[in-house]
Amino acid sequence: MSVLEPLYAPFASSAAVLLWPALFLLLSRQLRRRAWFWPYVALSLPGTVLHELCHFLVGWLLRARPSRFSVWPRRNGRQLTLGQVGFSRLTWWNALPIGIAPLLLLPLGWGLLALAARGPWLSPAAAGLGFLAAQCWDGCLPSSTDLSHAGRSALAYGALLCALFGAYALLHYGFRALVGQ
Repeated sequence: MSVLEPLYAPFASSAAVLLWPALFLLLSRQLRRRAWFWPYVALSLPGTVLHELCHFLVGWLLRARPSRFSVWPRRNGRQLTLGQVGFSRLTWWNALPIGIAPLLLLPLGWGLLALAARGPWLSPAAAGLGFLAAQCWDGCLPSSTDLSHAGRSALAYGALLCALFGAYALLHYGFRALVGQ
């Protein structure tokens, strides 16, 4: 038994179930590329809701005080904003987890697809679970705004990590020098 077998074992008997999310992701990309605003928004609404819920829940757990939640789309010139969550207490220590919170949708998508693989792949249940898996994968990517908030926080985390490592090295090797080892 290989290390990767638990990851692909549910799909070994019905790999065709991977066609459902591929089909939905392809359709979504085509609608967005052709700038068909409302069909794209309607197709991607479940992924948008999941994406924003991840931000909201992680922000609520980390006491960032979510102040607004919207999944109503807006177009700013050529830029499309499908949803947003506002926070009244976004700090250096909670911005990184909140910004990358949609990555939690990756394992959820795989779990939905593993559930779909247990039955026949040409069933409405498999198509629905494949659609939800595609929405999870489409919604798991942090937006540029998410990454800008998380990036500033990541710099603070990096500085803290360097300071802790420096303090450890100073204490560890400084103590060894005093003892004479």
